[in-house]
This record gives sequence, structure tokens and C-alpha cells, in this order.
Amino acid sequence: MSTRLIMGCLLLLFGLFVSLNTFAQCVGFAKAVVKPGLSPYLHDGNYNATILGEGETIVLKKTIFEGQKYRLIARGAPELPGIHFRVLDADSSLLFDNATVEYASQWDFDVQTTRTIQVEVTVLEDENPDASSGGCVAILFGLDMD
Repeated sequence: MSTRLIMGCLLLLFGLFVSLNTFAQCVGFAKAVVKPGLSPYLHDGNYNATILGEGETIVLKKTIFEGQKYRLIARGAPELPGIHFRVLDADSSLLFDNATVEYASQWDFDVQTTRTIQVEVTVLEDENPDASSGGCVAILFGLDMD
């Protein structure tokens, strides 16, 4: 094997290791920091977490079921400037925007009809030039089992 091929494989493996390590850290953040905020709701078992930088957006689709009560939490790591999230229905009608409630990190809601919603999460931009370039963002759902 050529030295170039070996170096390329090693670089690829290193990149994969760093990516997996970063993902694991984000899941750790979701479990340790965000999940306790779901209480007394029961976590649905999904850890939706990723690295986002300022101004970046992620979209998550989720089916919600009639008659259920949910808690949605969208939260970023402390080094991030803030999180803006909006919830839209399948017709792109706005159901909730946390900008209207001082960028609260959670929303509790009842579901009248089973449907798919879309959660758009954006890291706000910071005026501080020394701000972090990115950090973990987690989106978790809990169910009210009462």
C-alpha cells in the first residue's frame, strides 16, 4: 500500500472518530442537561442532538398523536448565544414561536388531531466577536402520562 493511501485512511478514521466523539458529547449534553427539564413528562426515548453554529438552522419532523399532552424542549449549550424555535404544521402554519415568549426553551401543548409537525431550531447570532463558533443543540419531547 502506498503511503498516501495509508495517510488518507488514517485521516478518514480520525475524522470519523472526532465526529462520533462530538455526537456522543451532544447526546451526553441532551441526557444530562436537557432531559431533566422534561420532568414530570416521560421522555419519548429519542435524543435529537447536533452541533450548530450561529445562524444555523436544523429541522426536525415529528408525528404527534391525538389526545396526548407533550413537552418540547429545544436547548443549546451554554456557550451558544440563544435558541430560536418555531413549530409548524404540515401546511407550514405557525403553531408556536418561542420568540413571542422571550425565547423560552420549552413548550407544553395538547394535541387535538394526529399529525406531523416540523420543529425549526436556529442558533441566534451574537454581536460578540469572541463568541463560540458552535455548540450542542438538543431537541427532546416528553409525554404526559397522567
